[in-house]
Amino acid sequence: MSKLYVVSTGRNASKFVLNCVQSVKKQTLKPERHIVIDDMSDDDTRMYLDRVARFDKNVEVIFNTERKYRLKNIWENSVNKDPEDLICIVDSDDWLANNDALKTIKDTYDQNPKYEYVYSKLKLSHGELGGSKPIPSDNWDPYKNIWITSHICTFKAKALQRIPISNFLDWDGNWFQIATDHAQILPMLYNLWKRDGDYSSVGFIDEVLYVYQFLENENKSRFDEEGQKRAQFSIQCANFIKQRGYLE
Repeated sequence: MSKLYVVSTGRNASKFVLNCVQSVKKQTLKPERHIVIDDMSDDDTRMYLDRVARFDKNVEVIFNTERKYRLKNIWENSVNKDPEDLICIVDSDDWLANNDALKTIKDTYDQNPKYEYVYSKLKLSHGELGGSKPIPSDNWDPYKNIWITSHICTFKAKALQRIPISNFLDWDGNWFQIATDHAQILPMLYNLWKRDGDYSSVGFIDEVLYVYQFLENENKSRFDEEGQKRAQFSIQCANFIKQRGYLE
């Protein structure tokens, strides 16, 4: 029987990480493990996660000794699972929208065993709905059409295992540090689409299961000079990924 894992990664998420952990702990369907990776935080995140590690044995806390960034952290803690295991990505400054979110996800996979990638509606932390939508048709090309798939990102481990690692590396051969949703999700969707000739292996849940922390994280400011530079670099990386396309 497949197991379900929640993987959370982040840096300097001290204001949010306990909310993330609690949202998973309160689930009616408990994951096999909640893997929380701290990527070299220099705020109080480690202090909070030290307490979590002591008192919640279902949470596996990993303290990196070098910066790996989101994509590599997810890959390292997902690709080694059984091919049929389910991986749910909940960033450490985000949280699950309700206590049945994991049950809803697991039920969706169980009802259609062909599914290898499932996502849902999301809302932003200030209440606005996010942009996740169902794939409009079997002609939708992940690399050429508008971005519509995002949180909650869930997949069977084999959907990730099938992807050549070159898809996760930038123009210098380094792991992408930003635009990591594009770098991770687009090749999985493309691979499934080309294999099946349609999107029968991709499921969409028409329900808000995820809350995306959008404005309150001062470490990810969107409006100051640093935030604008980060946004421009993210666009540059996303455009590079889409223009390069899938690497066999």
